Amino acid sequence: MSNNKSKILLVLFAWVIKMAAFAQSPTEMSYEEICHSAPMQWNCPAVETYLNVIDSLIEKTSDYKECAVKLKEKFGLYNSTSKPGERLIATQAIMRIDNPVYDTTNLLNHISTWLQNKKEWKNNTKIDNLDKDISGMATVNVANHGGWASVYKIYTSPSLVIQLLDKDRLLVSFLTGNFKMNEVNGNGSTARTSDEKITDVFPVVQKSSYKNSYAKAYIGTYQYFWKFIGELRDDLNKNFTHDVKLLTQLRYNHASDSLKAIYGEPTNVISHLSTILDVNNEIRFYENAQKVVFMGKTINFKDVMDCVIDDDPQFIPGHSYTYGAGLSFFGIGIGGAETTTTPDKTIHNYVVKVKMDNLKIPFIYIATGQDEHKATEIQLSFEYIMRHQQRTATGTKRNGRVAGKKKR
Repeated sequence: MSNNKSKILLVLFAWVIKMAAFAQSPTEMSYEEICHSAPMQWNCPAVETYLNVIDSLIEKTSDYKECAVKLKEKFGLYNSTSKPGERLIATQAIMRIDNPVYDTTNLLNHISTWLQNKKEWKNNTKIDNLDKDISGMATVNVANHGGWASVYKIYTSPSLVIQLLDKDRLLVSFLTGNFKMNEVNGNGSTARTSDEKITDVFPVVQKSSYKNSYAKAYIGTYQYFWKFIGELRDDLNKNFTHDVKLLTQLRYNHASDSLKAIYGEPTNVISHLSTILDVNNEIRFYENAQKVVFMGKTINFKDVMDCVIDDDPQFIPGHSYTYGAGLSFFGIGIGGAETTTTPDKTIHNYVVKVKMDNLKIPFIYIATGQDEHKATEIQLSFEYIMRHQQRTATGTKRNGRVAGKKKR
């Protein structure tokens, strides 16, 4: 089954329970409400319910065949809507989200990263921001069954869709219709491989071969699906109770808007190398207001007296390494000794120093590390301020003299 067809099946499978539009979005809440909102809680009691059902069936009998038959009767197979007559193992659960305050893209990216850390799903998933879902297909080992001289390893390739139904409901859906069995010899080589439809093997077909192996695979498939959903829920409850990226963005927007209300639009903003949004990691120049805002401090243009760049470089000399001693007879070298030399290296450490005509803030030090371009950009901005302050002062004196002459 292709990935696209599987996704269509899963979306159709989910459509019967998809309801209204999203609840209140974060943008409709005030900044204060969002910052003080309660942690999100991700709830899916169906995980424990169904895992307990499977565990209880296993505990009641040591016969995997009997357990698989009861499991088939308990859950049944899903009838494909696109291929009449085809039946599949399907598992679906809804995760309820208490106190939902998040950005959809941030949530999907978080789940995608979690999937990337699972070996079988790495590079096999895709985000669709329009449909608000993540889809993928992977191959997972659902059972290993020892035989007389071989081990039977059985895999299935489920399709997965994780979809936001609305703001407080996340749907997780699995579909699979095939088993792949590898017969591995004692020396580790694969003696035989077979691909079977689930509907052609035990427990769906009682007279099929390898009943114990496929019975374990049938049980293991359901166990994998429900454990997967439980692990996703637990990760979200541990690492996504707050949308940190959303809160950081909103905090940044709030701080920017507050400065804008006081000083107007910034003429220039120089950001720090940090990827974290924070106005304290920026130097904001407001030419109309004649102000510079940096690290929570407000500086007047007229107080800027001087600006220079200092570099305190660290010099690391190169080294020579000799590998292999070789042999020496009367000063003549014999053997494979090799010498490798590393080049000299200079690590720059640029600091912009701004001299101020202000007793409270006499100096400002702005470290840019090895980023000479950033240091130069900052220096040129402060030089612009000084240059224009000088022009303004000169113009004021000239105008004053002219005005004085007219009075005489």
